Amino acid sequence: MKTCRRLLSLLLCLLTLLCVAVPAMADDGPLPYAMTVIVGEQSFRVRAYSESYMGNLYLSLSDLAFALNGTEKQFQIHYSKSNSAFSITTGQGAYSGSSQDTGWMGVAYLYLQQNRLLVNGKERRNYTYCTDLDMFMNMIDVQLILDLEIEPLDELTLVLHPDRPFSPDPAELAAEGYFDAYNGILIGDADTGEILFSHNHDRAVPIASITKLMSYLLIREAADAGEISMDDTIAASTKAAVLSWTADGTISLQTGKEYPMFEMLNAMLLASSNECTLALAEHVAGSEEAFVERMNQRAGELELRSARFYTPHGLPSYGMGPVRGKRQNCMSALDLFKLCRYLLSEHPEITEITSQQLCRMEELDYTTYNSNPLVFNMDGVTGLKTGFTNKAGSCLAASMPVPTEDGQHNLVLVVLGAEAAEQRNQAAELLMRWAQRLYTDRLS
Repeated sequence: MKTCRRLLSLLLCLLTLLCVAVPAMADDGPLPYAMTVIVGEQSFRVRAYSESYMGNLYLSLSDLAFALNGTEKQFQIHYSKSNSAFSITTGQGAYSGSSQDTGWMGVAYLYLQQNRLLVNGKERRNYTYCTDLDMFMNMIDVQLILDLEIEPLDELTLVLHPDRPFSPDPAELAAEGYFDAYNGILIGDADTGEILFSHNHDRAVPIASITKLMSYLLIREAADAGEISMDDTIAASTKAAVLSWTADGTISLQTGKEYPMFEMLNAMLLASSNECTLALAEHVAGSEEAFVERMNQRAGELELRSARFYTPHGLPSYGMGPVRGKRQNCMSALDLFKLCRYLLSEHPEITEITSQQLCRMEELDYTTYNSNPLVFNMDGVTGLKTGFTNKAGSCLAASMPVPTEDGQHNLVLVVLGAEAAEQRNQAAELLMRWAQRLYTDRLS
């Protein structure tokens, strides 16, 4: 009898745990819900997710393709198992099927990640949800890719306007509070110094790995001064090798082994290699501390008054006193704009590195994609650098030449302190496309 009671008690405990666990599992990922999408005089049912908060919409591309069929913004979407990528083809052919045909609400527990996506044959960098048959994309990214305006009527109703290009005004976005979540925003003309739009642009904030732009400047200036040669090989110090094996390391270095400088520069700017940056800094100045001293001195000479450097790579550092505070390199969006202007003027060859989408470094035995999403998402983007720490958030400094009456000018964009890479990427593309259209309108 006691054995039966114990078994019954155990079964009751297991049932209780299951009852608690099932609802908890429902929170592991988003569940789809139905929205109404209006196109012209027709209404369609479209699956959607709200990521973390209501209103942060992710829409089924399969369902949107069905809704836009026959309009000037029609597109097809399909998944290729051979290259593990979704493909979108705009303006070609009619969409003949929809995931609404079978198992329409059968998708659950998806997770946000940077899935592979080709748009008209060109690879993009977007964070999406995927199933075997469909991709769910943020509403802002949908508007950017298809260049159409989506107008929310309420939380469950959207109106698609295929005849309206997607071109939000940054000033209106700022008035609605869109940029309040960022530490600093600025986009301007690097050739004239004209600031086209800015928000919180003069406040010193952590900049993470965007620091490496200043390091690149000092490396190039040391080469110009004859202190080093761009053909040098660099022996990795024990300090650099140890860093390469930590959680902040990217490329494994061996103490004493020599690596080509040009590969280390590629690793620093494209893979954001902290260990290669440290090795380069030691090669130039003899020690990390001496190089950081040069960084702060050069910032003063360039009148970057908000700049404060503690490391050559942008990782936080700790002081040496009895109370060791966590210190981070800081600069304002305005001073970063000035630094990028100077780099593009005096050392435009930096874009030969930062415009690459893919780079293979043979001696370092490392291959990397460019971490800058705009290099993939917009034709003509030439750089420059991304960055992230918990305190700095997701950051980006980008450049792109645009045609002008006197030839071409370089746009420079700075985005600091985004909550996540997805938000940083969206704000960056919104602003760069707006500025690009602004210059196109000036020519017309």
